[in-house]
Amino acid sequence: MEEIEKLPEMERGKALYDAKCVSCHGEDGKLGSSGAKDLSQSTLTDSEIKNSILYGNENGMPPFKDQLGAEENLDLLVAYVKSLRK
Repeated sequence: MEEIEKLPEMERGKALYDAKCVSCHGEDGKLGSSGAKDLSQSTLTDSEIKNSILYGNENGMPPFKDQLGAEENLDLLVAYVKSLRK
C-alpha cells in the first residue's frame, strides 16, 4: 500500500484498481469473474460505488474498507472505476 500512496494522484486510482479489483473485474472492467459485475455497464452513483467497495455486496464482492488507506484513495478508486464506463 505504501508504494501506491507515493504515486501521483492520477495514477493512484488505477494502481488501486489493479491491486484490488482487476482479478475479478478485469483490466477493462468486463471480466465478470466470480460473479463480478461488468463495470463498463455500471450505472451506480458515486455513493453506491463507495458503499460496494467499502462493505462488499450481495454478489459476493468482499469488503475493502480496511485495505484502501486514506479516504482520498477511495475517491480516486471511484473515479477510476467510473472511467471504465462506455
